[in-house]
Amino acid sequence: MALRIVPEHGLAFALFDLFGISAILWTALAAALALLHADRAEEPPTGLDLAVAAAVAVGALLPMAPASSAALSLLAGWMIVRSPSASAGRKAGIIALSLTASLLWGRVFLAVFSRPLLDLDTWLAGRLVGARAVGNTLAFIDGSGGIAVAPGCSSWQGMSLALVFWVTINQWFGVRFGWKPLGWCLLALAATILVNIVRIGAMVHFPAHLDSIHHGYGWYLAMWSSLLLVCAICLFGARREIFLR
Repeated sequence: MALRIVPEHGLAFALFDLFGISAILWTALAAALALLHADRAEEPPTGLDLAVAAAVAVGALLPMAPASSAALSLLAGWMIVRSPSASAGRKAGIIALSLTASLLWGRVFLAVFSRPLLDLDTWLAGRLVGARAVGNTLAFIDGSGGIAVAPGCSSWQGMSLALVFWVTINQWFGVRFGWKPLGWCLLALAATILVNIVRIGAMVHFPAHLDSIHHGYGWYLAMWSSLLLVCAICLFGARREIFLR
């Protein structure tokens, strides 16, 4: 997508849209690279390290997004296994692994269990916005038709991004895992669900503006609202470690 968006929409649109990649993923990538740069591992690479590096390079060069994401999963897992506890290298590996949860494994999970997950998402949206839900479809309030909640429009994609940002903030600032940090994670996940349900509710209540809400300003409002809420919640949850850093 990042390679297609400039010729299709122009550079200005691509920059505003962050080349079709969420700001959260860009932030997580920058954090992982910065932690790797700060890592002071002194052990020379072993033969197995080099073999894993070669496999990762081959996967990354293949012209298929899933192959690149799988290669990143392998690299992340190896970084976690090979790095000492609480080291910068292990933190970078955990962030990289969370990236693959959004880029690959979350999508695989949603594809395998799409029917029950989308039905649950649609049922919850219908209950909260007052629309009749059947499977993954919601009826317009005026009875003129309805919409189907597809994987790209569900709450699950936003939840995966919230999880990436929570992991990134907690690893970067050294937040110890526990019930309280987990509670902030759940709150960030709930915020993405709420924003998505508000957008879906707007579509079923105002079907005349469906295209604008789905593809136009509604999509951008939902994207940036979700981003700001997730960032605020995760940063506030890690405020003690941020101010002590």
